[in-house]
Amino acid sequence: MGLGGLVRRLLPAKVRQGMFPNTLFASEAKWEAKALLRHYRRAGAARARFKGKTGIRAHVGCGFRVAPGWDNLDLLLLPDVTCWDCRRGLPFEDSSVSLIFSEHVFEHLDRPGSTAAFLAECLRCLEPGGILRLVVPDCGMYLKAYASRDWDTLVAKRPLQRREGGYYDAWLNETYRTPMELVNAVFRQGAEHKYAYDAETLILDLEAAGFSSATQQAFGKSLSAAMTLDSPDRESESLYVEGVKPALA
Repeated sequence: MGLGGLVRRLLPAKVRQGMFPNTLFASEAKWEAKALLRHYRRAGAARARFKGKTGIRAHVGCGFRVAPGWDNLDLLLLPDVTCWDCRRGLPFEDSSVSLIFSEHVFEHLDRPGSTAAFLAECLRCLEPGGILRLVVPDCGMYLKAYASRDWDTLVAKRPLQRREGGYYDAWLNETYRTPMELVNAVFRQGAEHKYAYDAETLILDLEAAGFSSATQQAFGKSLSAAMTLDSPDRESESLYVEGVKPALA
């Protein structure tokens, strides 16, 4: 079945006929159809690539930041990137991965269904003592800054640029007139962000998934000296949490 046929099956009749007012839903459904096809067309090759391989360093959701010496995964079709949708499991064999790094991806997963499944896959793939590092927007920090009613604090954390009519966010190409507009952009990003995290909540999720020693870290600080992929331009707004797969009994 081609993409057009799949989209027609996924979308309700009113959307297909242009009668449904929620155009964002239609756009998301079309993207999901493309993602599904792209993933399954390449899934077999991805699994074959990692068959029998151990000591893997996995960069999950790499985007355009392709890291040398790591196995980079993303739905983008890029050189040196394995095309894979991390919502559909991971292509690695059991206990074959030493490190998993995922920056500003986890907040795009539905909680608890997709996040729990993703963490379970990470735990399965990691070798005993292996480390998962998750980086997400620090929404607890944003709420504290919002409560202070201090634009200077928010400007420094994003960062933002003062413009006529408000503060400009170069990351999202948006201008915010009120702190709440910024908070909604960070928490929702249209409809892309599915959940807002603070350290307590993210640590709770890792511990519930079976990780031990789930702890908050800082930019550039890790339980592993090899975990060096943090983006400097996201430091001011990011939350860093790591979990360790328990050693075998």
